[in-house]
Amino acid sequence: MPGLNASLNIGLSGLEATQTALNVIGHNISNVNTAGYSRQLVAMSSNESQTFGDLQFGTGVTVNNIIGVRNRFLDMQITQSTSNQSGAEGRYTGVDAVSSLFQDDGTSGLGTLVQNFFNGFQKLSSLPEDSSVRTNVLGQAQSLLNGMQSRYKMLEDQRKQADGNVSSLVNQVNSLTSQIATLNQRIAGEPTPGSDNDGRDQRQALAVQLGGLVGVQVFEDSKGQMQISLDSGAAVLVSGSSSFAMSATPDATLGNYMRVDVLQGTGTPVNVTASIRNGQLGANLDLRDNILPGYQAQLDELAAGVSGQVNLIHRAGYALDGVTTNQDFFQGIVANGANGLPVTISAANNYRGMVNSLSINSALKTNPSLIAAAGVAGSSGNNASALAIAALQSTNATVDTNGDGVGDSGPYATFVGSLLNKVGTDAQGFKASSTNQQNLLTALTNQRDQASGVDLDEEATNLITFQRGYQASAHFISIIDQLTNQLVTQFGQ
Repeated sequence: MPGLNASLNIGLSGLEATQTALNVIGHNISNVNTAGYSRQLVAMSSNESQTFGDLQFGTGVTVNNIIGVRNRFLDMQITQSTSNQSGAEGRYTGVDAVSSLFQDDGTSGLGTLVQNFFNGFQKLSSLPEDSSVRTNVLGQAQSLLNGMQSRYKMLEDQRKQADGNVSSLVNQVNSLTSQIATLNQRIAGEPTPGSDNDGRDQRQALAVQLGGLVGVQVFEDSKGQMQISLDSGAAVLVSGSSSFAMSATPDATLGNYMRVDVLQGTGTPVNVTASIRNGQLGANLDLRDNILPGYQAQLDELAAGVSGQVNLIHRAGYALDGVTTNQDFFQGIVANGANGLPVTISAANNYRGMVNSLSINSALKTNPSLIAAAGVAGSSGNNASALAIAALQSTNATVDTNGDGVGDSGPYATFVGSLLNKVGTDAQGFKASSTNQQNLLTALTNQRDQASGVDLDEEATNLITFQRGYQASAHFISIIDQLTNQLVTQFGQ
Protein backbone atom coordinates (compact mmCIF):
# COMPACT_ATOMS: atom_id res chain seq x y z
CA MET A 1 0.00 0.00 0.00
CA PRO A 2 1.38 3.46 -0.86
CA GLY A 3 2.46 5.57 2.10
CA LEU A 4 1.71 9.08 3.21
CA ASN A 5 4.49 10.49 1.03
CA ALA A 6 2.78 9.01 -2.04
CA SER A 7 -0.45 10.66 -0.96
CA LEU A 8 1.38 14.00 -0.68
CA ASN A 9 2.56 13.56 -4.27
CA ILE A 10 -0.98 12.84 -5.39
CA GLY A 11 -2.18 16.03 -3.72
CA LEU A 12 0.71 17.98 -5.21
CA SER A 13 -0.15 16.76 -8.71
CA GLY A 14 -3.72 17.93 -8.17
CA LEU A 15 -2.49 21.36 -7.05
CA GLU A 16 -0.20 21.71 -10.05
CA ALA A 17 -2.84 20.55 -12.54
CA THR A 18 -5.56 22.84 -11.23
CA GLN A 19 -3.11 25.74 -10.98
CA THR A 20 -2.25 25.20 -14.65
CA ALA A 21 -5.95 25.12 -15.52
CA LEU A 22 -6.57 28.32 -13.59
CA ASN A 23 -3.70 30.01 -15.46
CA VAL A 24 -5.18 28.94 -18.79
CA ILE A 25 -8.63 30.23 -17.78
CA GLY A 26 -7.07 33.55 -16.81
CA HIS A 27 -5.29 33.66 -20.19
CA ASN A 28 -8.61 33.03 -21.96
CA ILE A 29 -10.41 35.74 -20.01
CA SER A 30 -7.60 38.22 -20.69
CA ASN A 31 -7.94 37.61 -24.44
CA VAL A 32 -11.73 37.73 -24.64
CA ASN A 33 -11.47 40.80 -26.92
CA THR A 34 -8.39 39.69 -28.87
CA ALA A 35 -9.32 39.27 -32.55
CA GLY A 36 -8.59 35.78 -33.83
CA TYR A 37 -7.76 34.36 -30.38
CA SER A 38 -8.65 30.68 -29.96
CA ARG A 39 -9.64 29.64 -26.46
CA GLN A 40 -7.40 27.10 -24.80
CA LEU A 41 -8.15 23.98 -22.82
CA VAL A 42 -6.00 21.89 -20.50
CA ALA A 43 -5.64 18.24 -21.49
CA MET A 44 -5.14 16.07 -18.38
CA SER A 45 -4.72 12.37 -17.81
CA SER A 46 -4.25 10.19 -14.76
CA ASN A 47 -0.73 9.09 -13.89
CA GLU A 48 0.34 5.50 -14.25
CA SER A 49 -0.87 3.40 -11.34
CA GLN A 50 1.37 1.53 -8.94
CA THR A 51 0.77 -2.12 -8.00
CA PHE A 52 0.90 -3.29 -4.41
CA GLY A 53 0.02 -6.91 -4.03
CA ASP A 54 -3.15 -7.59 -5.89
CA LEU A 55 -4.18 -3.93 -5.97
CA GLN A 56 -3.33 -1.00 -8.20
CA PHE A 57 -3.28 2.48 -6.75
CA GLY A 58 -3.54 5.74 -8.67
CA THR A 59 -0.71 8.25 -8.42
CA GLY A 60 -2.46 11.51 -9.31
CA VAL A 61 -2.86 13.60 -12.45
CA THR A 62 -0.59 14.95 -15.22
CA VAL A 63 -1.11 17.89 -17.56
CA ASN A 64 -0.37 16.53 -21.04
CA ASN A 65 -0.87 19.63 -23.13
CA ILE A 66 -2.65 22.95 -23.50
CA ILE A 67 -4.89 22.68 -26.55
CA GLY A 68 -6.10 25.54 -28.70
CA VAL A 69 -9.69 25.07 -29.88
CA ARG A 70 -9.55 25.84 -33.58
CA ASN A 71 -11.03 24.64 -36.86
CA ARG A 72 -8.40 24.67 -39.57
CA PHE A 73 -11.00 24.34 -42.32
CA LEU A 74 -12.83 27.43 -41.06
CA ASP A 75 -9.54 29.30 -40.78
CA MET A 76 -8.76 28.53 -44.44
CA GLN A 77 -12.24 29.61 -45.51
CA ILE A 78 -11.93 32.89 -43.61
CA THR A 79 -8.57 33.63 -45.27
CA GLN A 80 -9.93 32.89 -48.74
CA SER A 81 -13.14 34.84 -48.14
CA THR A 82 -11.07 37.80 -46.94
CA SER A 83 -9.15 37.70 -50.23
CA ASN A 84 -12.35 37.59 -52.28
CA GLN A 85 -14.03 40.38 -50.31
CA SER A 86 -10.97 42.63 -50.43
CA GLY A 87 -10.61 42.06 -54.18
CA ALA A 88 -14.27 42.86 -54.89
CA GLU A 89 -14.19 45.93 -52.63
CA GLY A 90 -11.03 47.22 -54.33
CA ARG A 91 -12.56 46.80 -57.78
CA TYR A 92 -15.77 48.53 -56.71
CA THR A 93 -13.84 51.45 -55.21
CA GLY A 94 -11.80 51.86 -58.40
CA VAL A 95 -14.78 51.71 -60.77
CA ASP A 96 -16.93 53.91 -58.55
CA ALA A 97 -14.19 56.55 -58.61
CA VAL A 98 -14.53 56.89 -62.41
CA SER A 99 -18.27 56.26 -62.76
CA SER A 100 -19.02 59.98 -62.50
CA LEU A 101 -17.01 60.52 -65.70
CA PHE A 102 -19.69 58.71 -67.67
CA GLN A 103 -22.82 60.11 -66.08
CA ASP A 104 -24.82 62.25 -68.48
CA ASP A 105 -26.45 65.35 -66.98
CA GLY A 106 -27.79 66.56 -70.33
CA THR A 107 -25.18 69.33 -70.66
CA SER A 108 -21.65 67.91 -70.60
CA GLY A 109 -22.12 64.16 -70.69
CA LEU A 110 -20.49 62.08 -73.40
CA GLY A 111 -23.78 61.27 -75.08
CA THR A 112 -24.78 64.95 -75.08
CA LEU A 113 -21.44 65.97 -76.60
CA VAL A 114 -21.83 63.47 -79.45
CA GLN A 115 -25.40 64.61 -80.04
CA ASN A 116 -24.43 68.30 -80.05
CA PHE A 117 -21.67 67.60 -82.58
CA PHE A 118 -24.01 66.01 -85.11
CA ASN A 119 -26.75 68.54 -84.37
CA GLY A 120 -24.21 71.19 -85.41
CA PHE A 121 -24.01 69.60 -88.86
CA GLN A 122 -27.78 69.33 -88.96
CA LYS A 123 -28.02 73.08 -88.39
CA LEU A 124 -25.28 73.64 -90.97
CA SER A 125 -27.37 71.78 -93.53
CA SER A 126 -30.06 74.43 -93.06
CA LEU A 127 -27.64 77.37 -93.21
CA PRO A 128 -24.60 76.15 -95.18
CA GLU A 129 -23.43 79.69 -95.94
CA ASP A 130 -23.68 81.02 -92.38
CA SER A 131 -20.20 81.61 -90.96
CA SER A 132 -21.39 81.57 -87.34
CA VAL A 133 -22.99 78.15 -87.84
CA ARG A 134 -19.74 76.87 -89.32
CA THR A 135 -17.87 78.22 -86.31
CA ASN A 136 -20.39 76.48 -84.05
CA VAL A 137 -19.70 73.15 -85.78
CA LEU A 138 -15.99 73.54 -84.99
CA GLY A 139 -16.79 74.47 -81.39
CA GLN A 140 -19.01 71.41 -80.90
CA ALA A 141 -16.32 69.22 -82.47
CA GLN A 142 -13.70 70.62 -80.11
CA SER A 143 -16.02 70.09 -77.12
CA LEU A 144 -16.46 66.46 -78.16
CA LEU A 145 -12.71 65.93 -78.46
CA ASN A 146 -12.09 67.69 -75.15
CA GLY A 147 -14.74 65.56 -73.46
CA MET A 148 -13.30 62.28 -74.74
CA GLN A 149 -9.70 63.27 -74.06
CA SER A 150 -10.36 64.52 -70.52
CA ARG A 151 -12.16 61.28 -69.67
CA TYR A 152 -9.37 59.27 -71.22
CA LYS A 153 -6.81 61.16 -69.16
CA MET A 154 -8.75 60.68 -65.94
CA LEU A 155 -8.91 56.96 -66.63
CA GLU A 156 -5.15 56.99 -67.22
CA ASP A 157 -4.66 58.86 -63.95
CA GLN A 158 -6.64 56.16 -62.15
CA ARG A 159 -4.47 53.50 -63.80
CA LYS A 160 -1.35 55.31 -62.57
CA GLN A 161 -2.81 55.49 -59.09
CA ALA A 162 -3.53 51.77 -59.13
CA ASP A 163 0.01 51.11 -60.38
CA GLY A 164 1.40 53.32 -57.63
CA ASN A 165 -0.31 51.11 -55.06
CA VAL A 166 1.41 47.98 -56.36
CA SER A 167 4.88 48.60 -54.87
CA SER A 168 3.46 49.46 -51.45
CA LEU A 169 1.25 46.37 -51.41
CA VAL A 170 4.15 44.14 -52.52
CA ASN A 171 6.24 45.41 -49.60
CA GLN A 172 3.40 44.66 -47.19
CA VAL A 173 3.03 41.15 -48.64
CA ASN A 174 6.75 40.48 -48.15
CA SER A 175 6.62 41.68 -44.54
CA LEU A 176 3.72 39.34 -43.74
CA THR A 177 5.16 36.28 -45.49
CA SER A 178 8.46 36.80 -43.66
CA GLN A 179 6.68 36.93 -40.30
CA ILE A 180 4.65 33.81 -41.13
CA ALA A 181 7.83 31.92 -42.07
CA THR A 182 9.41 32.97 -38.76
CA LEU A 183 6.38 31.69 -36.85
CA ASN A 184 6.53 28.45 -38.84
CA GLN A 185 10.08 27.97 -37.62
CA ARG A 186 9.05 28.75 -34.04
CA ILE A 187 6.14 26.31 -34.16
CA ALA A 188 8.33 23.60 -35.67
CA GLY A 189 10.49 23.84 -32.53
CA GLU A 190 7.63 23.66 -30.00
CA PRO A 191 8.41 21.21 -27.15
CA THR A 192 5.10 19.38 -27.54
CA PRO A 193 3.32 19.16 -30.91
CA GLY A 194 0.40 21.56 -30.96
CA SER A 195 1.42 23.41 -27.79
CA ASP A 196 2.31 26.82 -29.24
CA ASN A 197 -1.27 28.01 -29.43
CA ASP A 198 -0.52 31.73 -29.28
CA GLY A 199 1.99 31.33 -32.11
CA ARG A 200 -0.68 29.63 -34.21
CA ASP A 201 -3.18 32.39 -33.48
CA GLN A 202 -0.63 35.04 -34.45
CA ARG A 203 0.18 33.16 -37.64
CA GLN A 204 -3.48 32.81 -38.59
CA ALA A 205 -4.05 36.53 -37.97
CA LEU A 206 -1.12 37.29 -40.29
CA ALA A 207 -2.52 34.90 -42.92
CA VAL A 208 -5.86 36.73 -42.84
CA GLN A 209 -4.05 40.06 -43.27
CA LEU A 210 -2.10 38.53 -46.17
CA GLY A 211 -5.36 37.34 -47.73
CA GLY A 212 -6.61 40.91 -47.65
CA LEU A 213 -3.59 41.96 -49.71
CA VAL A 214 -3.32 39.12 -52.23
CA GLY A 215 -5.34 36.05 -53.17
CA VAL A 216 -3.77 33.00 -51.52
CA GLN A 217 -4.25 29.30 -50.90
CA VAL A 218 -3.34 28.25 -47.36
CA PHE A 219 -2.96 24.84 -45.74
CA GLU A 220 -1.18 23.38 -42.74
CA ASP A 221 1.06 20.37 -43.30
CA SER A 222 1.56 17.36 -41.04
CA LYS A 223 4.31 19.21 -39.14
CA GLY A 224 1.99 22.07 -38.29
CA GLN A 225 3.72 24.46 -40.70
CA MET A 226 1.64 26.80 -42.85
CA GLN A 227 2.19 26.54 -46.60
CA ILE A 228 1.00 29.48 -48.71
CA SER A 229 0.80 29.94 -52.49
CA LEU A 230 -1.00 32.35 -54.79
CA ASP A 231 -4.61 31.38 -55.33
CA SER A 232 -3.79 30.73 -59.00
CA GLY A 233 -0.99 28.35 -57.97
CA ALA A 234 1.49 30.36 -60.02
CA ALA A 235 4.04 30.74 -57.20
CA VAL A 236 4.76 29.72 -53.61
CA LEU A 237 4.97 32.51 -51.04
CA VAL A 238 5.74 30.54 -47.86
CA SER A 239 7.07 27.03 -47.45
CA GLY A 240 8.09 26.00 -43.96
CA SER A 241 10.57 28.47 -42.55
CA SER A 242 11.23 30.01 -45.99
CA SER A 243 9.40 32.93 -47.55
CA PHE A 244 9.72 33.89 -51.20
CA ALA A 245 9.78 37.62 -51.81
CA MET A 246 7.73 39.49 -54.36
CA SER A 247 9.26 42.31 -56.37
CA ALA A 248 7.73 45.14 -58.38
CA THR A 249 9.74 46.56 -61.28
CA PRO A 250 8.78 48.78 -64.24
CA ASP A 251 8.27 46.82 -67.45
CA ALA A 252 8.39 48.42 -70.89
CA THR A 253 5.96 45.82 -72.27
CA LEU A 254 3.43 47.06 -69.71
CA GLY A 255 3.91 50.71 -70.60
CA ASN A 256 6.47 51.04 -67.77
CA TYR A 257 3.88 49.93 -65.28
CA MET A 258 5.01 47.57 -62.53
CA ARG A 259 5.57 43.90 -63.26
CA VAL A 260 5.23 41.64 -60.22
CA ASP A 261 7.63 38.70 -59.85
CA VAL A 262 8.14 36.11 -57.14
CA LEU A 263 11.66 34.83 -56.59
CA GLN A 264 11.31 31.08 -56.15
CA GLY A 265 13.81 28.71 -54.57
CA THR A 266 15.58 28.11 -57.87
CA GLY A 267 16.53 31.78 -58.01
CA THR A 268 14.40 32.31 -61.10
CA PRO A 269 11.84 35.13 -60.90
CA VAL A 270 8.34 34.05 -61.89
CA ASN A 271 6.19 36.72 -63.51
CA VAL A 272 2.89 36.55 -61.63
CA THR A 273 1.40 39.89 -62.72
CA ALA A 274 -1.50 38.28 -64.55
CA SER A 275 -1.86 35.48 -61.99
CA ILE A 276 -2.78 37.58 -58.94
CA ARG A 277 -6.55 37.45 -58.81
CA ASN A 278 -7.75 38.77 -55.50
CA GLY A 279 -6.94 40.87 -52.48
CA GLN A 280 -6.06 44.54 -52.81
CA LEU A 281 -3.11 43.73 -55.07
CA GLY A 282 -5.26 41.67 -57.43
CA ALA A 283 -7.88 44.44 -57.54
CA ASN A 284 -5.31 47.14 -58.37
CA LEU A 285 -3.68 45.04 -61.08
CA ASP A 286 -7.07 44.19 -62.59
CA LEU A 287 -8.11 47.84 -62.59
CA ARG A 288 -4.81 48.88 -64.12
CA ASP A 289 -4.50 46.17 -66.77
CA ASN A 290 -8.08 45.20 -67.65
CA ILE A 291 -11.01 47.19 -66.29
CA LEU A 292 -9.89 50.77 -66.85
CA PRO A 293 -8.13 50.02 -70.19
CA GLY A 294 -11.40 48.40 -71.25
CA TYR A 295 -13.20 51.72 -70.79
CA GLN A 296 -10.38 53.51 -72.61
CA ALA A 297 -10.68 51.04 -75.48
CA GLN A 298 -14.37 51.86 -75.86
CA LEU A 299 -13.55 55.57 -75.96
CA ASP A 300 -10.94 54.83 -78.65
CA GLU A 301 -13.51 52.84 -80.62
CA LEU A 302 -16.01 55.69 -80.36
CA ALA A 303 -13.38 58.22 -81.47
CA ALA A 304 -12.39 55.99 -84.39
CA GLY A 305 -15.99 55.51 -85.41
CA VAL A 306 -16.88 59.19 -85.34
CA SER A 307 -13.69 60.52 -86.93
CA GLY A 308 -13.45 57.80 -89.57
CA GLN A 309 -17.06 58.04 -90.74
CA VAL A 310 -17.07 61.85 -90.71
CA ASN A 311 -13.77 62.03 -92.61
CA LEU A 312 -14.97 59.71 -95.38
CA ILE A 313 -17.98 61.92 -96.09
CA HIS A 314 -16.18 65.21 -95.53
CA ARG A 315 -13.35 64.23 -97.86
CA ALA A 316 -15.80 63.70 -100.72
CA GLY A 317 -17.59 67.01 -100.09
CA TYR A 318 -16.84 70.57 -101.16
CA ALA A 319 -16.04 73.73 -99.21
CA LEU A 320 -18.01 76.94 -99.42
CA ASP A 321 -15.99 78.02 -102.46
CA GLY A 322 -17.40 75.02 -104.37
CA VAL A 323 -13.91 73.96 -105.37
CA THR A 324 -11.87 72.81 -102.40
CA THR A 325 -12.37 69.09 -101.68
CA ASN A 326 -10.53 65.98 -100.41
CA GLN A 327 -9.97 67.38 -96.92
CA ASP A 328 -10.39 65.54 -93.64
CA PHE A 329 -12.45 67.14 -90.88
CA PHE A 330 -10.41 65.39 -88.17
CA GLN A 331 -6.68 64.89 -88.39
CA GLY A 332 -4.43 62.56 -86.53
CA ILE A 333 -0.93 61.23 -87.04
CA VAL A 334 -1.03 60.24 -90.72
CA ALA A 335 -4.27 60.06 -92.71
CA ASN A 336 -5.20 56.68 -94.18
CA GLY A 337 -7.17 57.08 -97.40
CA ALA A 338 -8.99 53.79 -96.97
CA ASN A 339 -10.94 54.56 -93.82
CA GLY A 340 -10.09 58.12 -92.86
CA LEU A 341 -8.08 57.04 -89.80
CA PRO A 342 -4.39 57.54 -89.00
CA VAL A 343 -2.47 54.55 -90.32
CA THR A 344 -0.93 53.90 -86.90
CA ILE A 345 -4.41 53.82 -85.31
CA SER A 346 -6.06 50.79 -86.83
CA ALA A 347 -8.42 47.95 -86.14
CA ALA A 348 -5.40 45.69 -85.76
CA ASN A 349 -4.49 47.35 -82.45
CA ASN A 350 -8.11 48.01 -81.42
CA TYR A 351 -7.67 51.71 -82.23
CA ARG A 352 -5.49 52.13 -79.17
CA GLY A 353 -4.55 55.78 -78.66
CA MET A 354 -7.20 57.08 -81.08
CA VAL A 355 -8.69 59.57 -78.61
CA ASN A 356 -5.42 61.33 -77.92
CA SER A 357 -4.29 61.38 -81.56
CA LEU A 358 -7.28 63.33 -82.83
CA SER A 359 -7.57 67.04 -83.50
CA ILE A 360 -9.60 69.23 -85.83
CA ASN A 361 -8.00 69.92 -89.18
CA SER A 362 -6.02 73.10 -88.54
CA ALA A 363 -6.96 74.50 -91.96
CA LEU A 364 -10.66 74.33 -91.03
CA LYS A 365 -10.03 75.98 -87.68
CA THR A 366 -8.28 78.84 -89.44
CA ASN A 367 -10.90 79.08 -92.15
CA PRO A 368 -14.34 77.63 -91.30
CA SER A 369 -15.48 78.17 -94.90
CA LEU A 370 -13.43 75.07 -95.76
CA ILE A 371 -15.93 72.84 -93.96
CA ALA A 372 -17.30 70.64 -96.74
CA ALA A 373 -21.06 71.10 -96.37
CA ALA A 374 -21.74 70.74 -100.11
CA GLY A 375 -22.00 67.44 -101.89
CA VAL A 376 -21.39 68.73 -105.40
CA ALA A 377 -18.81 71.08 -106.89
CA GLY A 378 -19.60 74.67 -107.72
CA SER A 379 -22.65 74.97 -105.45
CA SER A 380 -22.00 76.99 -102.31
CA GLY A 381 -25.56 76.58 -101.07
CA ASN A 382 -25.61 72.81 -101.40
CA ASN A 383 -25.97 70.88 -98.12
CA ALA A 384 -25.68 67.22 -99.17
CA SER A 385 -22.42 66.56 -97.32
CA ALA A 386 -23.63 68.24 -94.11
CA LEU A 387 -26.87 66.23 -94.24
CA ALA A 388 -24.95 62.99 -94.76
CA ILE A 389 -22.74 63.72 -91.74
CA ALA A 390 -25.73 64.68 -89.60
CA ALA A 391 -27.43 61.42 -90.61
CA LEU A 392 -24.53 59.43 -89.16
CA GLN A 393 -26.00 60.10 -85.71
CA SER A 394 -28.80 57.61 -86.36
CA THR A 395 -26.90 55.21 -88.63
CA ASN A 396 -26.23 51.64 -87.57
CA ALA A 397 -22.85 49.89 -87.78
CA THR A 398 -20.74 53.02 -87.34
CA VAL A 399 -18.39 51.72 -84.63
CA ASP A 400 -16.03 48.75 -84.90
CA THR A 401 -15.87 46.90 -81.56
CA ASN A 402 -14.20 43.63 -82.54
CA GLY A 403 -11.15 44.91 -84.40
CA ASP A 404 -12.05 43.57 -87.83
CA GLY A 405 -12.23 47.02 -89.42
CA VAL A 406 -15.97 46.76 -90.07
CA GLY A 407 -18.58 48.66 -88.09
CA ASP A 408 -20.74 46.40 -85.94
CA SER A 409 -22.23 48.76 -83.36
CA GLY A 410 -24.29 51.90 -83.50
CA PRO A 411 -25.90 54.31 -83.68
CA TYR A 412 -23.45 56.36 -81.65
CA ALA A 413 -26.02 57.07 -78.95
CA THR A 414 -26.51 53.34 -78.49
CA PHE A 415 -22.76 52.76 -78.25
CA VAL A 416 -22.32 55.56 -75.71
CA GLY A 417 -25.27 54.18 -73.74
CA SER A 418 -23.66 50.73 -73.68
CA LEU A 419 -20.47 52.27 -72.31
CA LEU A 420 -22.37 54.10 -69.58
CA ASN A 421 -24.31 50.93 -68.76
CA LYS A 422 -21.13 48.87 -68.58
CA VAL A 423 -19.50 51.21 -66.08
CA GLY A 424 -22.64 51.26 -63.95
CA THR A 425 -23.13 47.50 -64.22
CA ASP A 426 -19.51 46.85 -63.31
CA ALA A 427 -19.76 49.11 -60.26
CA GLN A 428 -22.97 47.48 -59.06
CA GLY A 429 -21.62 44.00 -59.76
CA PHE A 430 -18.46 44.56 -57.75
CA LYS A 431 -20.45 46.21 -54.96
CA ALA A 432 -22.85 43.26 -54.79
CA SER A 433 -19.95 40.81 -54.83
CA SER A 434 -18.22 42.75 -52.04
CA THR A 435 -21.40 42.76 -49.96
CA ASN A 436 -21.99 39.05 -50.52
CA GLN A 437 -18.40 38.20 -49.63
CA GLN A 438 -18.62 40.39 -46.52
CA ASN A 439 -21.79 38.59 -45.44
CA LEU A 440 -20.08 35.23 -46.00
CA LEU A 441 -17.00 36.41 -44.10
CA THR A 442 -19.17 37.60 -41.20
CA ALA A 443 -20.99 34.26 -41.11
CA LEU A 444 -17.71 32.32 -41.14
CA THR A 445 -16.23 34.55 -38.44
CA ASN A 446 -19.31 34.09 -36.25
CA GLN A 447 -19.12 30.34 -36.78
CA ARG A 448 -15.46 30.37 -35.83
CA ASP A 449 -16.12 32.50 -32.74
CA GLN A 450 -18.85 30.11 -31.60
CA ALA A 451 -16.43 27.20 -31.82
CA SER A 452 -13.17 28.87 -30.84
CA GLY A 453 -14.00 32.16 -29.15
CA VAL A 454 -13.96 32.81 -25.41
CA ASP A 455 -17.33 32.46 -23.63
CA LEU A 456 -17.10 34.33 -20.32
CA ASP A 457 -19.98 32.34 -18.82
CA GLU A 458 -18.22 29.09 -19.62
CA GLU A 459 -14.91 30.41 -18.31
CA ALA A 460 -16.61 31.55 -15.06
CA THR A 461 -18.02 28.04 -14.59
CA ASN A 462 -14.62 26.47 -15.26
CA LEU A 463 -13.02 28.97 -12.90
CA ILE A 464 -15.27 27.84 -10.05
CA THR A 465 -14.71 24.17 -10.91
CA PHE A 466 -10.94 24.38 -10.84
CA GLN A 467 -10.97 26.71 -7.85
CA ARG A 468 -12.84 24.04 -5.91
CA GLY A 469 -10.44 21.43 -7.24
CA TYR A 470 -7.46 23.47 -6.08
CA GLN A 471 -9.02 23.97 -2.65
CA ALA A 472 -9.82 20.27 -2.39
CA SER A 473 -6.25 19.29 -3.31
CA ALA A 474 -4.90 21.77 -0.77
CA HIS A 475 -7.25 20.38 1.89
CA PHE A 476 -6.19 16.86 1.00
CA ILE A 477 -2.51 17.82 1.44
CA SER A 478 -3.39 19.49 4.74
CA ILE A 479 -4.99 16.27 6.03
CA ILE A 480 -2.01 14.17 4.95
CA ASP A 481 0.24 16.71 6.65
CA GLN A 482 -1.75 16.41 9.87
CA LEU A 483 -1.54 12.59 9.75
CA THR A 484 2.20 12.79 9.11
CA ASN A 485 2.68 15.15 12.05
CA GLN A 486 0.57 12.92 14.28
CA LEU A 487 2.59 9.87 13.25
CA VAL A 488 5.91 11.62 13.83
CA THR A 489 4.73 12.95 17.19
CA GLN A 490 3.53 9.57 18.42
CA PHE A 491 6.61 7.69 17.38
CA GLY A 492 8.87 10.47 18.57
CA GLN A 493 7.74 10.13 22.22
